[in-house]
Amino acid sequence: MIKPSITNKLYNVKNLQRRHNDIRAYLFLAPAILLAGLFCWYPAIKAFVESFLTVNQSGKILGFAGFSNYRILFSDQAFLNSLRVTIIFVVLFVPLNTFITLLAASLTRRKSRHSHLPEYVFFTPVAVSLSAYSVLFRELFRGKASVINRLLGLSGGWITEPAGAMATLVILGVFLDFGIDYILLMCAFRSVDRKVIEAARMDGAGGWRLFFQVEIPMIRETVLVTVFLALKDALLISAPIIILTEGGPFRSTETIMFYYYIEAFKSGNRAVQNALSSLVMSFAAAAMGIYSLRRRRAG
Repeated sequence: MIKPSITNKLYNVKNLQRRHNDIRAYLFLAPAILLAGLFCWYPAIKAFVESFLTVNQSGKILGFAGFSNYRILFSDQAFLNSLRVTIIFVVLFVPLNTFITLLAASLTRRKSRHSHLPEYVFFTPVAVSLSAYSVLFRELFRGKASVINRLLGLSGGWITEPAGAMATLVILGVFLDFGIDYILLMCAFRSVDRKVIEAARMDGAGGWRLFFQVEIPMIRETVLVTVFLALKDALLISAPIIILTEGGPFRSTETIMFYYYIEAFKSGNRAVQNALSSLVMSFAAAAMGIYSLRRRRAG
């Protein structure tokens, strides 16, 4: 029988080792935390504070503004239109992106002799820059005599018409997000315990039942992560819009971040810049809080 003193010593040694490992982990994370604080959190806090102040274009504080900057923002019809466009894009993009990436990952979830070929093909979008793909899509979908129209036998406009421009933007968004989301879901599928799969088969579970009632529930956390990543990308999309449609036609693709780009970098409107960035950061913090709370309850 082990004496209590020896047990206590072993427990203390394990605690010291755990603390030592925690300290090492934080030391490795320290450079990233420092850079995040310097280039992310400090500007975010500064923008939040200045959203309640009157600041000129040179950054000089002129006085206290209260909520007037937010009232100006929500009274701007261009901002309300960008909010509507962003909601439409989120509703179209997030479910479609989740479905397509989940479908591709499920088709290649079993590692085989030739599975590396579709893996390379599906991961290809990550190898080329966002700007290059945006320029490529602009040329493929330009005008009624575009390459896509000739291939599909269509005659309508794409980036020259509101509905077509939104559809093109959604397709481009799915294409840009596909590689990373596919890898996450494919790895999640392949990490499922094979013993669970075999036990389900022995209980009589067929292909569809095995997929929807066993495999999908076991990777639901990864699916949720890809949904949050897609939501983040949908809210922050701006560079593809700048290159592909420039917010047109008729402001049909002018999202919140494109509106921010115009007001902050083109017009130099510090009031709108600080208020809108604070709203986006608040929404992101709320979303992450909801996700963390859900993970804690699930754990």
